[in-house]
Amino acid sequence: MSKFFKFVIIVLIGVSLAGPAYAQLVPCGEEGNECRLCHFWQLASRIINFITFNLALAIAPLLFVVAGVLFLTSEGNEQRVTKARSIFLNTVIGLVIVFCSWLMVDTIIKTASGGSFNNIVPAWNQFPPCSTYAPEQAY
Repeated sequence: MSKFFKFVIIVLIGVSLAGPAYAQLVPCGEEGNECRLCHFWQLASRIINFITFNLALAIAPLLFVVAGVLFLTSEGNEQRVTKARSIFLNTVIGLVIVFCSWLMVDTIIKTASGGSFNNIVPAWNQFPPCSTYAPEQAY
């Protein structure tokens, strides 16, 4: 892997991590908002969503662009065409693996956290807010 490609990936990850919209991964710990078990589940979900939607979806288009440029500049070189096709294919396979993994892990987390939310079952992709539960209900 070239130094330029590594540099672009590092910059992309840095920008994703430093964004102000992603600064609040931890849902508790502020004054008047003590941490409970339901906050742990929300933290785990936020971290998984951040990795899946912010990192994977930021790196995949970059890999598609690199593969496209490699394909367009191959000038009939069979090795470069093969490398570009493998980058395309591996990126698509990687995205499928990431999103299938996200679906399984997210479903497991939300199923396992069902007991700490007093058996209120929300939609599969939503967490009930912790603030609606009394402290004696939180485990």
